Amino acid sequence: MDQTIVRWGRVEPHAATPDIAVGLAAETADPLWFLLRQWQLGELTGDDGGSPVALDTKVSWSRFTRYRPEGTPGRPALPLGDDAAPLERLVEQEALITPGDPAATPWTAAVRAGRSLRRHLAARHLTAVADALAARPELRFDATAPDDAPLGPDEVRYRRLLAGRVLDGAKVLALLADGGLPAGATAGADPGALEDALRDWQRELAEDWGVLAPGADPTPPSWVPDRLEYAFSLAAPPLPPAEPSAEPPAADAPAADAPAADAPAADAPAAELVLRAPAYDGTGLAWYDLDLDLDTGRAQDADPGRALGAAADGGATGQRTATALPAPLRYPGMPADRFWEFEDARVSLGAATGGPTDLARMLAVDFALVHSPDWYLAPVEVPVGCVARVDWVVVRDTFGAATLVGTAATRAGDGVGRQFQPAAASGPEGDHPLLVVLPSAGSALGSPPLERVALQRDEAANLAWAIEQRVLGPSGRGVELPWQQIEFDLPRARSASAYELVWRLATPVARSWTPLVPVAPRPGAPDGPRLLRRARLLETRTGELRAARSRILRDAAGGVRDEEVTRGGVEVRMLDQLVRRPDGSSHVWRGREKRPGRGEASSGLRFDAATPDPDRGRPDLP
Repeated sequence: MDQTIVRWGRVEPHAATPDIAVGLAAETADPLWFLLRQWQLGELTGDDGGSPVALDTKVSWSRFTRYRPEGTPGRPALPLGDDAAPLERLVEQEALITPGDPAATPWTAAVRAGRSLRRHLAARHLTAVADALAARPELRFDATAPDDAPLGPDEVRYRRLLAGRVLDGAKVLALLADGGLPAGATAGADPGALEDALRDWQRELAEDWGVLAPGADPTPPSWVPDRLEYAFSLAAPPLPPAEPSAEPPAADAPAADAPAADAPAADAPAAELVLRAPAYDGTGLAWYDLDLDLDTGRAQDADPGRALGAAADGGATGQRTATALPAPLRYPGMPADRFWEFEDARVSLGAATGGPTDLARMLAVDFALVHSPDWYLAPVEVPVGCVARVDWVVVRDTFGAATLVGTAATRAGDGVGRQFQPAAASGPEGDHPLLVVLPSAGSALGSPPLERVALQRDEAANLAWAIEQRVLGPSGRGVELPWQQIEFDLPRARSASAYELVWRLATPVARSWTPLVPVAPRPGAPDGPRLLRRARLLETRTGELRAARSRILRDAAGGVRDEEVTRGGVEVRMLDQLVRRPDGSSHVWRGREKRPGRGEASSGLRFDAATPDPDRGRPDLP
């Protein structure tokens, strides 16, 4: 009898592949595959949903009216005007003109301030006053600088072309602060016209260059020296009370602008809206740089000094109800809405590569292929420089149906659409459906760095270094520092024969390298931050201790927090910036920015080292 052995083989599909191109290729097999693919993509499902054709929106806003720099604690809040100056300029601007010490004013600012004074006097037919001031030797630009100041080509040109020939605006400003212009220079001038010219000139200097009050700290008030970044707060009055409604407006209800609500209702929150930027690096402000401060102590007036005073500012809030036509949001290279539609051959989403752990790339491809056609654009105008809240949004489709979508009115049961609201810096956690519209500069043009200081770790020397690559010269322009090593003056040997090795207490380090050594927390604060404080190396040729040349390092004399100097390092720059606003006005200011470094550094510093004698093998000199 024949025996039969039955063997079973199991065949099953295996989709575990790291290549995401398989699902994007859309390979065809047979007509049944086409039908299944259409069913899978929902093309056989009859939906009654209509496309949006109109959108009704109600928004409330509150303008920023207060600004407080927080470089050091205890600074008062300042009123924020309605001018078109960008917020970056208000935060970053360095005061360049120092009437209390005219010699500390950069040469460029002093010369241009004198030229500006001439222009204002000539506009009021007071050219004789300008000539009389320029004729006084004590008011002329003299191009004085300290002996150890770094000099570059700009300093040489200023001394050759302008020294003793033009009016020094900083000296004139110091003369005005001491009591006024000399009587001989203003003889025969119209007092009213002269007063107007000087007032307009001083206002221009304060806006364009920044004037430092006598005895004031030259460090920008919002600059935090131990963190090498800016910190500030903005405050706005309370928003008008929201009007939650579960029912959308009638289909035939017109949309109109509502008048501004200066006085909030009795049940409106009395606390001001405060947004804090605790760590702004100076590279441009955006809404996500600020966090919502929900300090309950300030709201209850437990400490009046913590309040910015915006709650009492009237006329800064408003509401608007507007109707817009929503348009599908499109972007270059966007996939077609239908799966079977031929797309632009210049874009190949199927060529996107990524493995199972590449979540960012997979999310981007998933958004482009699945969710990108679901977005519509319907702009609503709000003032620049405000905190806005979307009270409700009603979408009307092609079938005439009106749908109330999730906004501030329905936030209790809806958790979507919260990716653009500010995070809470302090206070109770929760949903804060606010939109921040900053009066920021947008894209500013920056000059080459005027100062550039790199803070890097040196594991071999067990130190951190502040490397001054470029510093400000007396003219206010950047000067490159030399990087060559400083040679030690070794003592001559008693014997005529050269030694093979020479002992050195420490190997030489470049002049622009300043060590940062860790120090204990401040007295009285044992739990305070650990600081890296600037040390001083001995200059072997002069016997003096080296001092920092850059303004950035001099401002950080108290130390830099240890956590700020990471293994990758950090680079701090000072530069001039120019921005042009939508109203056509141009704004120029000098600020600082903090950027990631380029990794660790090696100074070559060694202590108690024996190195080969550099004179060994050289012929004896006469």
